[in-house]
Amino acid sequence: MPVPLLPLIGAGLAGGFITDQFQKAGERKEVKKLLQQQKMAENMLGSPTGGFSGGTGFGPNMVFNPLGSYQNILRYTDQMGDQQMRNMVKGIAAAEPYTDRAKKRDFERNMAAARFRTQLGTQQGLTLQGQRGAQALAQQGMGGAMSALGSNYQYQ
Repeated sequence: MPVPLLPLIGAGLAGGFITDQFQKAGERKEVKKLLQQQKMAENMLGSPTGGFSGGTGFGPNMVFNPLGSYQNILRYTDQMGDQQMRNMVKGIAAAEPYTDRAKKRDFERNMAAARFRTQLGTQQGLTLQGQRGAQALAQQGMGGAMSALGSNYQYQ
């Protein structure tokens, strides 16, 4: 069964009107008074953008007023930067013993590796030198043996 739309539309409009009335009935006089005082204070203080349109915040208040919001922001960021610098210095000072100890261990490990490489190289050099000396002696001995065999050869 189709529902007629006209009564629904009328009920919606009436509902909006009734809701409006409830909201107005629920408002408190103290809240209205505070809102009116706030509007009056805003008018007394002037434009928050220093008379510039568009709400950019740029204007004479930005540079010349030492108590202005822009100067407050600059002071706040300067203080935060100083605090972060102090914290960084404290952190570096706290980490220094650990990094020094790690660097010392790395240095000792590198020096031990260098000593090992030097010892290994020395041992290899001595072994090679000994082998070459033995080879040279063997060649001399073979040469001497060959000449001895050649000079004492007897034909039969």
